[in-house]
Amino acid sequence: MEYRRLGGTDLKVSALSLGCSRLGSVTQVEGDKAALRLIGRALDGGINFFDTADIYGQGKSEELLARALKSQRDKVVVATKAGFCLSTAGGIAKRLKPMLRRVLRFKPGFAQAIQKVRGAQNRQDFSPQYLASHIEASLRRLRMETLDLFYLHDPPAEVLQREEVFEKLEELKRQGKLRHYGVSCLAVGDAALCLKQPGVQVLQLQASLLKPEAIWQALPATSIGDVGVVARQIFGDGLLLHSSSGLRRGDYDSDDEFEADQLRLKTFEELAANCGRKLPQLALQFLLQLEGFSSVLLGTTNVQHLEEHLAALSQPRLSSETLAHTRSLLQRVDKQPPG
Repeated sequence: MEYRRLGGTDLKVSALSLGCSRLGSVTQVEGDKAALRLIGRALDGGINFFDTADIYGQGKSEELLARALKSQRDKVVVATKAGFCLSTAGGIAKRLKPMLRRVLRFKPGFAQAIQKVRGAQNRQDFSPQYLASHIEASLRRLRMETLDLFYLHDPPAEVLQREEVFEKLEELKRQGKLRHYGVSCLAVGDAALCLKQPGVQVLQLQASLLKPEAIWQALPATSIGDVGVVARQIFGDGLLLHSSSGLRRGDYDSDDEFEADQLRLKTFEELAANCGRKLPQLALQFLLQLEGFSSVLLGTTNVQHLEEHLAALSQPRLSSETLAHTRSLLQRVDKQPPG
């Protein structure tokens, strides 16, 4: 495992980090023991950087991390987030988790419906009072005195222009509640607003072969400011884990969107095959070798999938020619109309 400095912070993090958004959630039907095994395997594989949020599993994700990392506290870096409020549906789901998990074992398709209902009812609050109280709650669940890294969780652009939000984070930092803070950006364009705040030291941005905007728009500016960047949704919401033949037209709002994704996937499948890799391996290695990303976030609850991604690290690095070709394809495919 390679370890990198996280921007201008004093944190040294693994190039691969583990996203814990589904740990403890209703849709993680295997339960707590499977979550603890996953975290243990990540530690064994050299991962020392874990990403969670107070809303994940209605707080259960943070509690599971605390249990799994108890003896490793001085060797790991934990990032958490706040800003989303628990919806009414989410509160009900929390009480009904055991029953819902039994249902999902027999009807796994029900998980998508749960996620849609919960997502539609989520609201946000970035008031200084809300952030302070929820940081305190995260500290209790994580069994920590100080958070290594705290993110605002997908705030809208107008929140990033409210000075009182960042003044409160600076106050909490002085109080020793957190060491560093940053923003998990809802949109790549929000990075420019974040960089106007001198206290922001880390950004989390969506970046993949299907969504390369962060590579062109944000990375150059963050390198000047010595801001760490963590890539998330690196497999394009799961599309890069499957072949282009697996796409379903019914999942798209328009034929143009479907055909555009199909074209992109076919293009990168061919490139991956030409350099002796599977598409997910190419997607992961490309981001790892780009200048500017401090860490690449893997979101999984499956130990086998984690093993496969860790194994990609043992493969030879992509050649400079393959990197250049990939960059070229990203720009060309993004400009090419579908069909």
